[in-house]
Amino acid sequence: MPQGPSFFVLLKRDFWGLFGAIWLVAGLMFLVIGTPLAFRSGEYVFVALGLVIAAAGGTLSRKALERIRLEQSLRREGLTAQGEVISVEETSFRYNRRIQWRLRYRYTDRMDEEHQGHSGYLEPEEAAEWKAGEVGVVRFDPRHPARSIWIGRPEEL
Repeated sequence: MPQGPSFFVLLKRDFWGLFGAIWLVAGLMFLVIGTPLAFRSGEYVFVALGLVIAAAGGTLSRKALERIRLEQSLRREGLTAQGEVISVEETSFRYNRRIQWRLRYRYTDRMDEEHQGHSGYLEPEEAAEWKAGEVGVVRFDPRHPARSIWIGRPEEL
């Protein structure tokens, strides 16, 4: 059974994860370059700037890693449910100058409780494949049924 996209594909799809990783590396470079300069000249601007940028990048990267781990975990161990598309929405977010879209969906867990969720950002072509009322696959956490991911078509499991 396929396990879905690899970690690196998921990271590539997660804009904030990539953005955070770039900022983390940039902040660390400021620290590496700025620390010797600070000892010689007493100027701690690069060190302070490096700490701020690295902290922001680390926070964004950590949150992206949590989202990726959740998706991998749910793909591996989550229960499958039928999800109904509630809406297909344009977001205000652009990635590579392209507007990103999002699906809102609902599903029922094993205890017959209804939950709602939303997909991650989708390219316009992916979003155009779905209309309100259509049915797709959702994976959810059996211990916390409100935590779910949108899989889409059954062959994408």
